[in-house]
Amino acid sequence: MTIMSQQKPFVCSQSTLVVGLGSTGLSVARYLTGKNCPVALADTRNDSQLLEQLGREFPHADIMLGEFNYEQFKGYPQIIVSPGVSVRSELFKTLQENGHLIIGDIELFAQVVDKPVIAITGSNGKSTVTTLVEKIANDCGIKAIAGGNLGIPALDLLTTGSELYILELSSFQLETTYSLKTLSAVVLNISEDHMDRYLGMDDYQSVKQSIYAHTDWAVINKDEAELVQFAKMSLSAEQCIYFGSDIPADHEYGLQQTGPYYNLNKGGQVLLNSQTIHLKGIYNYLNILSAIALLEPLSLDKQKMVQAINDYAGLPHRCEWVAEINNVQYYNDSKGTNVGASIAAINGLETFSDKPYAQRHLILIAGGTGKEADFSELGQLIKNKVKALILIGKDAPLIYQSTLQAGMDNKQIYQLQTMQDAVLQARQLAVAGDQVLLSPACASFDMYENYIARGNDYKEKVTALSLRQTQEELGDVN
Repeated sequence: MTIMSQQKPFVCSQSTLVVGLGSTGLSVARYLTGKNCPVALADTRNDSQLLEQLGREFPHADIMLGEFNYEQFKGYPQIIVSPGVSVRSELFKTLQENGHLIIGDIELFAQVVDKPVIAITGSNGKSTVTTLVEKIANDCGIKAIAGGNLGIPALDLLTTGSELYILELSSFQLETTYSLKTLSAVVLNISEDHMDRYLGMDDYQSVKQSIYAHTDWAVINKDEAELVQFAKMSLSAEQCIYFGSDIPADHEYGLQQTGPYYNLNKGGQVLLNSQTIHLKGIYNYLNILSAIALLEPLSLDKQKMVQAINDYAGLPHRCEWVAEINNVQYYNDSKGTNVGASIAAINGLETFSDKPYAQRHLILIAGGTGKEADFSELGQLIKNKVKALILIGKDAPLIYQSTLQAGMDNKQIYQLQTMQDAVLQARQLAVAGDQVLLSPACASFDMYENYIARGNDYKEKVTALSLRQTQEELGDVN
């Protein structure tokens, strides 16, 4: 269970300690300083550069750097703790037992926000759903802005003049939040994570489920048995909106397969077909359904919603749609830096296995620094689902061997030197209806500064192809 049990209002006139001075902690300190709240600052980092920076920006604040201790903290009746600092330590438990108010920035936000809030948590998919909800709302004429665990700290959102706030919330943020009132909220999914901070899965689930404590509409994933059971036990049937991967009942959201594609339905009504959506894979279709469900209370224009979803390209470097050239779709999954991530990307784009090479539609660009990974599972999937494999980077030979051992035809594998070579080779191999996916299953450090630089290089090369295609159509290329 979350340790938060005190339900006290924050009082700006009382002395307040801000613990943890990353982007969230600094946003809290700036907000409180602007409210003339007496502020002290604490961080475990003990270096002169940080001290100098804090002294310039907060000249009237007491500053405590180095190891946290009770004697220093006990003089502050209100303590705001950043998500990266565990409030489950003995220090904070003792402070709470002695009557100190211990909250996070989201609780402070909750006590002052005066516009509707949509809240999103889960082990996977939070950022996709958060940014998609933001886009749909804005495209439908509502001035919305997203933040929290993603991008802009929550308190900074309050200065934007927005009509709707969309918060991505981690379990760490939820631990110190107890009064957040939301228009709608969702736990997308729950899988084992952060077990170094929690007592077990029940504990972790309980923290995640606390997002529903003060919501008007609870969006529930029917594929998550524990969430369904929680909804039946703790929420009213009238406030629940369900989504899942099965054909939906009336007033619920779900999927119906039609050949190689899926209809995204509400009850018996088709909302979208996956053929028109840039995001691919059942997990992404569920993300889309959850976004629609979260926005249901606002009764948005359905045609504008559908257009916004079809236009959404995804987050940068995470199965991000880049371009369509000659009816070939190009995707950038440069953040696929390990085998598991690339397997998920391949499965997202290619539904069926064991079709002859000539009938497949996926061309994969992979390779880089493998970090001693075992590529055998990836090799088997490539053999079953990929039309052609293009390899670059230091450990390309390891993927090559794993794919050969899985039984892939050597003629379908190309080992090249540069991203430019890879993109040009993909263009030569692709025919109308194909998809070209960069999902390296490797780190980027052999060829690039990071995965972002690698993804940007890929996008630049694809964009150059698109420009050349346009010039050829206009007759500007000899």
